[in-house]
Amino acid sequence: MSSRQLRKLQKQRELEQAQEKQIDNSDEVEESDDEPAPATRPKPNLFAALGGDDDDADAEADEDEDEDGGATIAPEVDEPKPATSAKKNKKKNKKNKKKAAAALAAAAEQHDGDDGASDEDEIDKAIKALKISNAAKGGSTGDEEKQRRAAASNSIFQINPYHLKAINEMRNLFGREVIESANAEEEQQQQANRRGRRRQIPQQVDLETFLRDNGPHAKKLPEVSLRRNIFIQGRDYWPAQSANGLTMKEIAKTANGVSTEYAYVHGGEYDSLEMLFFACVQIGDPMRMVHLLKRVPYHVSTLLQVSFVAKQDQNMALSSELCERALFTFGRVTTSAFRQNVEQGRARLDFRRPENRQFWLAGYHYLRSLLRKGTYRTALEWAKLLYALDPQDPYAMRHYLHFLAVRAYESKWLLEFLQDVEGSEDNTHDDFVYVKQSGILAQLQMGETEAAKKALTTGIQTVPWLYCALFQELGLDAPPSIWGIHAESDSRQFWVKLYLHFAKDLWNNSQATALLVEVAKGMSKVDVKELLLDDMQPDLGATRLAYLEGQTSLITLAPRALLDRQPNYEFDPLPPAEEDNIFSHEGTKLPWTEKRGRAGGPGSNDPAVQEALARMQNMLAAQGGGGAAAGAGAAARVQGFGVAGQAEESDYDDETDEELRRDLEEHARRSREPGFLGQLMQMLGVGGGGAAASAAQGQEAEGDDIQYEDYVEDEDEDVPGAWPGAGPPGETR
Repeated sequence: MSSRQLRKLQKQRELEQAQEKQIDNSDEVEESDDEPAPATRPKPNLFAALGGDDDDADAEADEDEDEDGGATIAPEVDEPKPATSAKKNKKKNKKNKKKAAAALAAAAEQHDGDDGASDEDEIDKAIKALKISNAAKGGSTGDEEKQRRAAASNSIFQINPYHLKAINEMRNLFGREVIESANAEEEQQQQANRRGRRRQIPQQVDLETFLRDNGPHAKKLPEVSLRRNIFIQGRDYWPAQSANGLTMKEIAKTANGVSTEYAYVHGGEYDSLEMLFFACVQIGDPMRMVHLLKRVPYHVSTLLQVSFVAKQDQNMALSSELCERALFTFGRVTTSAFRQNVEQGRARLDFRRPENRQFWLAGYHYLRSLLRKGTYRTALEWAKLLYALDPQDPYAMRHYLHFLAVRAYESKWLLEFLQDVEGSEDNTHDDFVYVKQSGILAQLQMGETEAAKKALTTGIQTVPWLYCALFQELGLDAPPSIWGIHAESDSRQFWVKLYLHFAKDLWNNSQATALLVEVAKGMSKVDVKELLLDDMQPDLGATRLAYLEGQTSLITLAPRALLDRQPNYEFDPLPPAEEDNIFSHEGTKLPWTEKRGRAGGPGSNDPAVQEALARMQNMLAAQGGGGAAAGAGAAARVQGFGVAGQAEESDYDDETDEELRRDLEEHARRSREPGFLGQLMQMLGVGGGGAAASAAQGQEAEGDDIQYEDYVEDEDEDVPGAWPGAGPPGETR
């Protein structure tokens, strides 16, 4: 038992002894019947202490123990007290204890108050100092307003990774069982095809089969890596290889903490692969690109280029899959902080970095494949992501957002987005006046007919030429209010055609056309003299979008100065000007280096480029290529990457590849200098022989110790560059 319970039993025993003593003295003292009888306490229950029935007594005993310092004091009992007086004393004791506790609490509060006052003084001083510093900076109220608006914009562009994966929307549309059954049927078909190929004599296979066949005992990526990727759910037959040096790092956070900038980084090996890839692009042979992809299945530039090849081959499924693998590669190297910021709408990527631009390109092509599948909700989430990563909107995703939001029945989100853009001071795109017109469709979709009528009236008064063109596209007669009002300039026609390219089908329904005709017929003639004479010219982002869409009617209206810019490759369409780029790696500079080389500028003589070339040559040698010194054997290994990295026979040789030889000769004739391209193709072992080879053999026979630069200067005028396949003097072929 505890000391408190023992003390309680001791008090009860002493009371019983006092009562017995009183009974013994009762014969000597006569008591009147009017006097109150002594208080007789019932016989105590010895198990009460264990049962916890006397909570109040326990609480009082605890208080007594706290006040007395834990000492056990037996009360003096001379005579029993009446029951009434005992109750009164008990109440008085409680009151006294409460008063004492209150006094102690007041004293403690006073003491704490003194300390709190001093602390409060320090806090007040800090607040006053902060206010003074903000006042000194000036415009604190404006900064707070901007920060609030930025936070609100981030909330609009919060990304749900669930909606980034098309498989989730397809399950919602068709059911999980249907999707699983289709996947199982496809897997059985692939297994049957593989078994059939093993029984037959080896023969040529199609591109899709070649890229998917990893061998019977090839390793696969872990299930966790396939499913936990933020962008794409991987496929189980993708090869188990690394990203070859592609990583991500954090660049900086904004001063107000609203956003954080990240960047993809090319390691040494990845940068060397970029140089090898660019050499394959210059060669112009798609099969070399396919073999390179077989060797490095997660190199993003090669994935995107082969995806374009598959699209040209009318294999849209393979093209979409390669874009998925590129996005999967980007997702593999993301950091946890980046993933969290993406979900909160706070992640940013700088489009001026070539390493980041490939993410936009892969995302755009994947978005197009989602439209072909009809998964509009997933496509909308991707458009939101591409728009949020760079508020400058380098791919003009604003023209996809309004279209996809209506298609995906996300009308409420579209209205919030349009309202946010309208009240933003950072909006530099005047073409939002066209994007806003889809808000009418969103209001109709939400059942707000009166609000839609009001917005449509304002829209017709603002851009009547757009609605006149819309009536013509829908096959309707334009009412008198807008009849004869057309877009005159190329820039205005560009914006009208761009909007109709996306939104024409959205207006082609009975509800929208009925409202359109009703409102337009009820209006008076629009006075165009009060409107702007012309729209702004399309920026580089909108021009890039028109170029990628491939619409001839749009491309002919785009500014020629932007369309004719060089360099312009499929893996980096219409990039910013060279001075606007942020170069971090030598491999990303190659398109501009080649451009300067053709123009007679400082080509590949840059020491940094030479160092990167040497690094790539060492990489090829380590992989078995051996550079130019390996001769035709190296060429076969680079050209024909077999299954599981085994070399196979190449379809290209020096005697039959005359067309490739002529193309390279023409390129070398334009270059008029050795250039990095000649050195890269020499490493690849492309071609061979020719005047350069003869010169190399002649000087090798003489045994002169001549530097490679001197050898190039003494070459024949028809082939000024080092012909691929012919090494510098002194090397053995």
